[in-house]
Amino acid sequence: MKRTKTALAVAMLAAFPMTQAQTGEPAATEATATQSEAKPYAQELVDRTLERHPDLLDVELHAVRPGATESTIVAGKRPARIGRKTRASEIEVARTGVGFVEINKTGDANVEVQIPLLDAAGRTLGSVEVKFAYPTGSGLNTDQLRKAAEIVRDELAQQIPQLASLFEPADKVAAPRPAAAGPTITKAVEEEESKSALGNKQSLPMTKEVASGAALGQTQEGYSDAIKNQAGVQATNSAGSSNDAFAVRGIKLNLFSNYRLDGGLPVTGVITNPTENKARVETLKGANALMFGVASPAGIINFVNKRAGERDVTSAGLAGNLFGQYGASVDIGRRFGPDKQVGVRFNASGTHLENGVRDLSGEGYFASVGVDLRATSRLTLQGDIEHYKRNVPEQAGIGLLPAVNGVVPITRVPEPRNLLSGTWNLYTPRTTNVQLRADYALTDSWKVLAQAGQSQSHRHRNTVRIRNYDPDTGANGTVAVQPVTHDYRNTFARTELLGKFTTWGISHDLTVGLSTSERFSVAYDVQNITLPQKQNIFDPIVLDPPVFAQPGRRNPEQTSTDTGLYTYDTIGITPKLKLLLGVRRVQDKEVNGPVSTTSYVTSPAYGVMYDILPTTTLFASYMEGLEAGATAPANVVNANEILAPQVSKQKEIGIRDSYFKGLSTSASYFDIRRGNAVTDPSDNVFKYLGDLSYRGFEATISYDLTRDLKLNAAVLRLNARQDSPTQPLIDGKVPENTPKWNANFGVSYKVPAVAGLTVRAGAKFIDKRPVNPENQGYIPGYTLYDAGLSYATRIAGRRASFGLSIDNLANKRYWNSVQTGTYGIGMDRSIKFNAKFDF
Repeated sequence: MKRTKTALAVAMLAAFPMTQAQTGEPAATEATATQSEAKPYAQELVDRTLERHPDLLDVELHAVRPGATESTIVAGKRPARIGRKTRASEIEVARTGVGFVEINKTGDANVEVQIPLLDAAGRTLGSVEVKFAYPTGSGLNTDQLRKAAEIVRDELAQQIPQLASLFEPADKVAAPRPAAAGPTITKAVEEEESKSALGNKQSLPMTKEVASGAALGQTQEGYSDAIKNQAGVQATNSAGSSNDAFAVRGIKLNLFSNYRLDGGLPVTGVITNPTENKARVETLKGANALMFGVASPAGIINFVNKRAGERDVTSAGLAGNLFGQYGASVDIGRRFGPDKQVGVRFNASGTHLENGVRDLSGEGYFASVGVDLRATSRLTLQGDIEHYKRNVPEQAGIGLLPAVNGVVPITRVPEPRNLLSGTWNLYTPRTTNVQLRADYALTDSWKVLAQAGQSQSHRHRNTVRIRNYDPDTGANGTVAVQPVTHDYRNTFARTELLGKFTTWGISHDLTVGLSTSERFSVAYDVQNITLPQKQNIFDPIVLDPPVFAQPGRRNPEQTSTDTGLYTYDTIGITPKLKLLLGVRRVQDKEVNGPVSTTSYVTSPAYGVMYDILPTTTLFASYMEGLEAGATAPANVVNANEILAPQVSKQKEIGIRDSYFKGLSTSASYFDIRRGNAVTDPSDNVFKYLGDLSYRGFEATISYDLTRDLKLNAAVLRLNARQDSPTQPLIDGKVPENTPKWNANFGVSYKVPAVAGLTVRAGAKFIDKRPVNPENQGYIPGYTLYDAGLSYATRIAGRRASFGLSIDNLANKRYWNSVQTGTYGIGMDRSIKFNAKFDF
């Protein structure tokens, strides 16, 4: 019996391998299927993403599993972390829709970006953490890292039908899949940004500050609130003006050449540029003359338009202030086609305007459409059209009093809310911008771009100035009215060849381009009359409208055309050392009525960048460029005349550093020399009198003390002077409206006890400024305080955000600016609010 059992056992053992061999393949298949079913779709998504973007260190998905009550890590590269509880700060991201960036310079040496995780319908499922390698000194900034994470998130969202899909077996979920391999996420961000900027999106030896879409979302009437606290930036118009105007590093930006749309088209700046359709606003300083051609050396304000992303966008906004202003806006983005190759972004707004001055109500309207087409794998096309206008009365300006014994008495600041002119003093600007762009990749390393556009503006205004009033009572002011109608047209085109290659171990980032820009303007209905009524600037009356006894005159048309051939190359000598070499050859043609002149200018450029540490970069540059001529003010003999361009030169040396955790700093010393366009005090003619010299030190600091508490500060120390030996009255003097010091400080705090709530406070200081080129008086310096809060949450699963800000918290009376013999009045305390809802 025992032998029988033993034999049976041996037979069974012998038969088992045969049975396994006969049934082994089905058994293995079954086991494999079981393993595949055990692999959740969330993990499959992570694996696909890491394979598609090999430069990512990790992707982790956070969500609440079915039947669970707490959010955990449900998928990631490291199995040991799956199942870990989501931190409170990460839960807040899903709840409020507000992400964060965490930089880990030591240890893992990575950067973690936490943002909401969405499904294909835009519903929030949890949060996603995208990890990047720690960037070098001249690598990606935090805004670019956040954008890169959003690209990853949006790719994931298109593959997620709903929350439950994450926990289903991977092979049971039917959803679209991206290509198996894609560009590195860094390259994807560079390619996307290059289509709305300077061609090659490379590191340059210049200072750059960016107002992100989040910052623009807190503004109401334009970009001024978003950039006003940047280093060296100061407003040059009265508060509440219909047209924002700024000086950077003491130099007033030209309204017709220094404000650019998507890195190309110069906008005709007769009205504040709306931000409803802007993804960000870049303030570029330093090495910009070579890239932009005719422009001021101080800087460029570059407006980057929104594009339709992979995720649909539908949002509505409300905004207003306690002066009585209110308005609404809409933002819609969609992609169409079997491969979503066509994108459309539509924005519109309407606003009842109230800037604080009583009886100065008006209306403003804006609409834009942006379209992009991925025609082939190599060709992309994009186009934009935007139109905006205002109909609003303007405040009168208060002129300087005549000098007494060489000293201009400084007028006491009047009540800024009093109307000094009348509701008849309407300002009616309107602007239409149109542009087209094509990018064609010849190879993976070479591409061609072509861009063309036009900006047209029309405006009528009555420049009203009050002079010769009593300095004590403000009475008996003489009121001058100078009506004028302007037509402006800027036409721009460029073609560039961009390539990246290596020769003998040295890398090159080369751009060769040809551009042309034409600026046309004409002034008509020009008159100059004095009202019979007198005005009291401290106790004003409503002035009667002027009576024009005869039609106005028409000034000669003016056209400035520059055609430039240029090349610049960023040369990587070593991984740490880069050089910039470039040159631009410009033909400039000026036509003023029957007079025409043509000149040629060659502008060289040199620069160097050196990463002394992965977190620290030194840079230096020397640039020459052709600067557009300034426009003569209304109170001079040659009013409205545009001067010829002049060559400007700039040197800069600086450092960017993020060595200490949470601390980012940037500092630079600059030396700028340009033509001195000024009103000659001897004959009241606006002309060039020698040169202007601007030498200064500029620094910015941003410090994240904790994840919730952030400090930022900026300072400018400027030494500016006029070198005008032919006019001793101004030679060696400081240019008007130019301070020696300009600084600001801000703090923001995310309140842990209230998810989504951030409170902010800040202070801005500006030093005294001369009232005219002769330095016969100074308006006092001042410090303004502001405060605000923002709150982000979800209503019915959709993100909603709210903002409240208070400017001039202490309700200080101050002169905001002084130029061309006219004061600019600062506004009283103003309280603004806004709300945005995503659908």
